[in-house]
Amino acid sequence: MEAWLYDAVQLSLEEGFNELKVEQQKAREESARLLAEAHEAAVEVKTDAERVDETRRDVERDRAALEEEKTAMEKAHTFQTSKVLLDVGGHKFSTSRTTLTSVPDTYLASLFSGRFELTTDAEGAYFIDRDGRHFHHILNCLRDFGRFELSSDVTGGQRKELAVEAEFYGLLDRMMPYHAQELIGRALLRRACLGDTKVELQTAVAQTRGLGFKMGSTTPFLTDEFQDLRWAITDRVVNGSPVWAAEGGELFMYCDVTNAMIIGDEANCAEGVRGFMSNWQETEIVTAPTALPSDGWFSIPHAKLPSMYTSAYRLSHGNSWACVPDMRITVVHGLNDDDPTMTAVLRQLAALA
Repeated sequence: MEAWLYDAVQLSLEEGFNELKVEQQKAREESARLLAEAHEAAVEVKTDAERVDETRRDVERDRAALEEEKTAMEKAHTFQTSKVLLDVGGHKFSTSRTTLTSVPDTYLASLFSGRFELTTDAEGAYFIDRDGRHFHHILNCLRDFGRFELSSDVTGGQRKELAVEAEFYGLLDRMMPYHAQELIGRALLRRACLGDTKVELQTAVAQTRGLGFKMGSTTPFLTDEFQDLRWAITDRVVNGSPVWAAEGGELFMYCDVTNAMIIGDEANCAEGVRGFMSNWQETEIVTAPTALPSDGWFSIPHAKLPSMYTSAYRLSHGNSWACVPDMRITVVHGLNDDDPTMTAVLRQLAALA
């Protein structure tokens, strides 16, 4: 091939190659531009979707708030349209049918359930032939059920009168949950006064300071059946000492003939013998469970977590009774030292000192 022809072909190829490189660069730039636009579009779509979600959440919140407001308005309307006037022993009260029927299985819930035909007096009031001096406590208990607490300025005499009324309306256990235990505690104190010995008085004081308590091991040791139980004193007596009953009524705490505090079932309690747990006292005074040493409790395998029982300290080799780590006992109710009956016993104790 002639040299000039070769140079012409070579030049043409180089020009074509350069043009191809330019086209490729343009293609890459176009591709990058399209990719950037697609990314921006995706970001906008995501942003729009987030805005839609936020708008939907706002709508749902507004709808929920509207429903809540609607429910509140309906409740308020119900309260207003169901207004009830009561004449309780000459004392007038205004309340609502909703309040009166809010707690089931009570006298007022039954009376205003609609099952009975009731009549009103000339003023439109329903008459209830009961002492109305304390009825505002009954209404407040219904209005704030679950949160109601009797005022501390209620005197002992007023509490006795209120207890009678609360029992009539079926609210005694809700308004004064430890009323029965308080009666038992005062009876124990009065009985100890008749004995007039220091041991009897000290025993009664210890027992009535812990009418109700919660008890459990400080570390995971006991089974659920025995852990964190609530106990309350009863009017039952075993071996001359009161019995405490756990919630559920299946376990009892009592003294056996050796003056040991025992936790057992109904059969154990009835016979006053060893049960599932025990605390041996080093004193002759029959104390309350709350006055016992926290590290003096032992139990049989039935009360312990299996993994803990194997490594627990035993009373002796081969003995099934194993030590329970320090027990946590928290008094939830008891007679205070300013209770009149307790005050009289404490004065009597001071005189014997």
